[in-house]
Amino acid sequence: MVSELAADQWGLVTSAQTKAEGVSSQQMARLADTGRLERLRHGVYRVAGTPSHPHDDLRAAWLALDPARTAAERMTGADVGVVSHRSAAIVHRLGDLDADYLDFIIQSRKQTRDPRIRFHRRYLDVKDQTLVDGLPVTTALATIGDLASAQLDGGHLAGVVRDAVMTQRVDLDDVTGILGPFAHHYGVPRGGGAELLQQLLYQAGIPENIRAVALLVAPQPRTTLPPRLPSRRSSDQTASTASNTGERVLGNGDS
Repeated sequence: MVSELAADQWGLVTSAQTKAEGVSSQQMARLADTGRLERLRHGVYRVAGTPSHPHDDLRAAWLALDPARTAAERMTGADVGVVSHRSAAIVHRLGDLDADYLDFIIQSRKQTRDPRIRFHRRYLDVKDQTLVDGLPVTTALATIGDLASAQLDGGHLAGVVRDAVMTQRVDLDDVTGILGPFAHHYGVPRGGGAELLQQLLYQAGIPENIRAVALLVAPQPRTTLPPRLPSRRSSDQTASTASNTGERVLGNGDS
């Protein structure tokens, strides 16, 4: 039964899921003691023999958000819990960001004792969500918008945008639109999404021919580009209310 539950969850299972199937916590503990299960975090286990994966920590944290329901059951609900911000960029392999936090967008209040987990409470449209190896994640475009809203420093944001553009996972017009409301955080007038996009591509070392295409979306582009964007600390480092999005960022112990 344990293996059957884990089969559709990357080889992972929660003690709450197995309890619903008649497997006691004592039995789970014995399975872990005998090496048939590996404990990844409180209440979440990996079945022995399942290959490890770079996203195991993130997957285990996602399962722990609603441990009684299976991954398949979660997908039918309204508040799935979607991987976002830095974590989403890492899953999409965009940029070069550290996995300091495990970021999730949720709609309802939730608490955690894990200081690494950060909840961003807001509504997320279905079009801004996708599945990556069965894990719900914000799309590449939505991830760029979330990171810009959180004021990720210009150098790292440039890397994220570069990789999204070069792998053709975003449309340049769409990137311009999503960057516009946050352009003023990067030394560009509010609404200057096209100008900010140009600066990010320039800073990331994007070839001139690609930047020339991006230039077509700008109504009044600058003729020269600054060498670097101003660096700002990401608001992912602190629990705060994210501007312009109505997003409530929740840290450890918040609800």
